[in-house]
Amino acid sequence: MAIRFGGIMNKLLVGLVAFASSTAFFAGDAFAGELHPTRYLHFNGNKVAVYESRGHEGPGILLLHGNTSAADSYKRILEGPLGSKRHLVAVDLSGYGESDNAASYSTAFFAQEIAYVAQQTGVADGIVVGWSLGGDLALQAAPLLPNAKGFFLFGTAPVGYTPTLPPAFLSPTESYAGPAVSYGFIAGLTQQQITDYVTAFFRPNYRNVPQFMIADGLRTDPNTRTAVYLAGTGQDPTTLDEVAVIRNLHVPVELALGSEDAFVNPAYMDALAPSIPTLHDGHVRYVQHAGHALHYEDPIRFTLILEDFIRDAECAAAH
Repeated sequence: MAIRFGGIMNKLLVGLVAFASSTAFFAGDAFAGELHPTRYLHFNGNKVAVYESRGHEGPGILLLHGNTSAADSYKRILEGPLGSKRHLVAVDLSGYGESDNAASYSTAFFAQEIAYVAQQTGVADGIVVGWSLGGDLALQAAPLLPNAKGFFLFGTAPVGYTPTLPPAFLSPTESYAGPAVSYGFIAGLTQQQITDYVTAFFRPNYRNVPQFMIADGLRTDPNTRTAVYLAGTGQDPTTLDEVAVIRNLHVPVELALGSEDAFVNPAYMDALAPSIPTLHDGHVRYVQHAGHALHYEDPIRFTLILEDFIRDAECAAAH
């Protein structure tokens, strides 16, 4: 049975006072538009857009976006209380957002790009945060980031050799989103299909799906979804077994999931959890009344959970 968010409230109550004043900030008009790159890096001849917060406190935190998305999805985190304090770095991976398209994509290409961005922005020894596909790519990049203090993965089902476990993802008949749950593996999507796919990032009946996230979906290079399909079907030889990777991490790892996530199968997550030695608090962290994009839907609770993880990861690194 899943362990729900309420079970950790005592651990997080201290942080609630610090974030009480942020409620009005998150509810305001500060997030009406997209992010703007603070600088560009160059990787394999491609221009890569990077977005950095105002804060400077460490450890640095690298934010990785999901499939058919961009760094814009982290706007509420970068420009919120956490970003005003800590050094946060978000990136548009090649083929997404303000970054150039690449000639070709593979999991190894993205892993190397992530490690390069982490090194160039000074967060290679910090915390890696990955949403959805970004969480998978964080695990793909983990061997290239030996000094990382922890991996915070949300809306992510680590995939690999798990013949005794339930399916990692919900099927169209199991998910409220129906066929849209499979769109992340299809290159040639229509505008309506992309809109449906991005809408499925949010809990059922979520109002005011951000138009800039739909625009990010429309901008995404379709070939990136081809790469996801090839990796998911075993046709990309550069793809690592993420289950083996996460089971062999020597630093803390968080697995967080919205209780109304349209994509990830919670039965798989709960079955996988006991085999991960460094799993934070020993269980999957469920956020009630949140969907796949819990960092945008509920930035206050997301930030509290992330800060709790950062504190414990720092403590583990110090011993």
